[in-house]
Amino acid sequence: MVEKIKKTPQKQPVSGARTGALALLHQLFQHPEETTPLPVMLSRCAQEAGLGRQDAALLSELVYGVLRHVFLLDAALAGFLKKPGALSPQVRMLLRLGTYEILFMGGIPARATVNELVNLARRRFGQGLGGLVNGVLRSVDRESQSLRLALEEKRRALARAGLDAEGMAEAASLPLWLTKMWVMQYGREDACRMAQNTLAHPAPCWRANMARDGGKVLLRQWLDLGYAPVGQGGFSAYGLEKGRAAQDQAMLENFERSGDVTRQGSSSQLAAECLAAWMEREGLMQAPLWDACCGRGGKTAALLEKGAHVALASEPSAFRMEELKGALLRLSLPMPRLFCGRAQEVEESFPLILLDVPCSGTGTLARNAELRLRLSPERLEEASRMQASILEHAWSRLLPGGALFYVTCALNREENEGRIASFLPRAGGRLVEQRMFLPLFPGQDTLFLAILRKDGQALS
Repeated sequence: MVEKIKKTPQKQPVSGARTGALALLHQLFQHPEETTPLPVMLSRCAQEAGLGRQDAALLSELVYGVLRHVFLLDAALAGFLKKPGALSPQVRMLLRLGTYEILFMGGIPARATVNELVNLARRRFGQGLGGLVNGVLRSVDRESQSLRLALEEKRRALARAGLDAEGMAEAASLPLWLTKMWVMQYGREDACRMAQNTLAHPAPCWRANMARDGGKVLLRQWLDLGYAPVGQGGFSAYGLEKGRAAQDQAMLENFERSGDVTRQGSSSQLAAECLAAWMEREGLMQAPLWDACCGRGGKTAALLEKGAHVALASEPSAFRMEELKGALLRLSLPMPRLFCGRAQEVEESFPLILLDVPCSGTGTLARNAELRLRLSPERLEEASRMQASILEHAWSRLLPGGALFYVTCALNREENEGRIASFLPRAGGRLVEQRMFLPLFPGQDTLFLAILRKDGQALS
C-alpha cells in the first residue's frame, strides 16, 4: 500500500507594498511624536523593501489614503466587528488597509485585495485572525455599494458646507479640536472648504528656471501640452489624465535634475512672485536679503531666479542646508553665504528679511497627511512661542526703513493676522500688505504673507 504524502501548505507571497504600508502606518499611529517627513519615510520603506516604481506608488497611495480617510474607514468597519477595541492595533490597521483598497481603489479587484491581506494576516497573526480578516473584508466587499453611497453622501455634505465641526472631523479624518478652531476663526462655510481641500490629491506643480535663456520657451512648451499655468513662471499637471501625467513624470524629473525646472507648490510660487514684484516696485531688488528660515531653499531659489540679491540664508538643519546647496548648484544660481544655525544666532543687520517661520503646517494637510496624527493644541503653542522668538530677533536685525516678509503655511489666525496685530503696535513699524494665497488647485497649500515696514528713513 502506497502511503499518501501530506501536502504542507505553502506560504503565499505577500505584496511588499502592502507589507510596507502596514508597518509604516502602524509606526505613524503608535508614534505621533515622530517628526520625520512622510515622503522621507516612504522613500526609505520603498528602498528597504526593494520596491519598483509601480509598487512604490501603491505603497504611497495606501499610506496617504488611510491617513486621509481613517475615521470613515473605522465607521465602515464598525458594522462588521463585534468588539473593534479588542483587536490589536496592527490587525485594525490591516483591516483599514483592505477597506480602503475595496472602497477607494477601483483599479484593484476586491478578491485580489482580500487574498493578499488574508495571507498577510495569517503570516503575521496566525490562522485564527486570518479567518477574521477574511470574513470582515468579504463583508465589506459584499456591502461595498451601500458603503460607497454613504461615503459619497458625506463628501457631498462637506462640499455644500452642510456639516458642523464634528461632521467635518469625521468626513475629513481631522482632529475635532482643529475643525472647531476653523469654524470659530473662519466660519462654517470656509472651514468646510478647508477640510475638503485636505482630502485632495495634490497635482504636482513645477517652476521653470527663468534665470536660464530657455526658461520661457520651456514654460511655453509645457503650457502648450495642456499643463495649467501657475503665475508667470510655473505650470501644473492639474486636470491632466492620470496616465498622461505619470508618463510625463520621468521627463520632468530629467528636466529637474538638469536644473531647468523645480517642483514647487503653486502658493509658494505665487508668494515668491508677489515678493519679487514688491521689491521691484520699491527699487529693492539688489538690496541684501536674509532668508532667515530657508529650509530646503524653495523660496530662496525662486527669488534668486527672479534676480533678487539673497545675501545670507540660514537654517538649523544640516540636512536641509545640504539640500539647499545642491538645489542652487543644480539651478546654476548664485550661492549666498550660508549659516547652519538658528535664526536667533545671526547678529548681522539687513534691509530685507524673509521670515518663513516654523508653524503648525495646518495649511499643508493635503500634502502632509501625517500631520493629522502629529498636530495637537500643545504643538501649536510650541510653534507660537518659537514664531514669537524668531520674529522678535529678526526685527532687531532689520535696518530702519527695511522690510520684513513674514510667511506661514498655517490656517490659524493666531499664527497669522493675530501674530502681526499683536506685534506691530509695540515694534515700531507698519503693515504694508497681508494676504492669503489660497489653493490654486485642489490639494495645494495655503500660505499667509505679511509685508512689514520698519519705522525709519525709506531705503532706496
